[in-house]
Amino acid sequence: MRAVRLVHSSDLHVEDAGPHAPPRQAAAGIAGLAAVLDTARAVQADVVLLAGDTFDHARVGDAMLSRATALIAAASLPVVLLPGNHDAALPDCLFRRAGLLGLPQVTVLGVNAGTALFDDLDLEIWGRAHHGADALDPLGPPPPRRTRWQVAMAHGHYVPAEEWRWQSHRAWRIADEALRAARADYVALGHWDRAVRVGPPEVEAHYSGSPDLAGTVQLVTLAPEGVAVRRERLRIAEGGCP
Repeated sequence: MRAVRLVHSSDLHVEDAGPHAPPRQAAAGIAGLAAVLDTARAVQADVVLLAGDTFDHARVGDAMLSRATALIAAASLPVVLLPGNHDAALPDCLFRRAGLLGLPQVTVLGVNAGTALFDDLDLEIWGRAHHGADALDPLGPPPPRRTRWQVAMAHGHYVPAEEWRWQSHRAWRIADEALRAARADYVALGHWDRAVRVGPPEVEAHYSGSPDLAGTVQLVTLAPEGVAVRRERLRIAEGGCP
């Protein structure tokens, strides 16, 4: 059994250059997407995971959506996207408008599939999409395991047990118990801009952080000898920066 390599990122916040947006802010999202995909190609990733808020809001224009779709199509890599609170899986969601559902290598969890199954990798990826601003358990119960490797994706706010009561105002809280109950080999988290491992020590649960602020992706290797996770510095292929 060969090792499986995943690149995990989140919170790219691709958006248009609005009249009042600083140029750096307007360019950060699409440049971040290009950098994540370039890095995934460079490290020969098998799958790219985008754990929510790929897009900043539902009003992103068609031209920017087309740019994002073209980048993903050109990467020629399987990409699994989880809708977050900024790009929720609404009936007219950004993923449909962008034409991403027409790309055979793209899975949008909660929109065109419940899980992403890769038989050749003996891997299944699952996650609970945001469908609006309503309260949501970001993880929920896992599906029955049917592959050697199972990866969970979630977009929410991790809260340790000792802070659970005084952080009750937080939306989309993720508890230690939920991370354990996922029984996943790796939990790809989104919603935080910084890259950090969270949760119980026996669970590989990581926030990737946003490309713009973290400057890295999480490179995850699933191998018979165990799961290895490390931060990989973003790189841009020659001519790859929009």
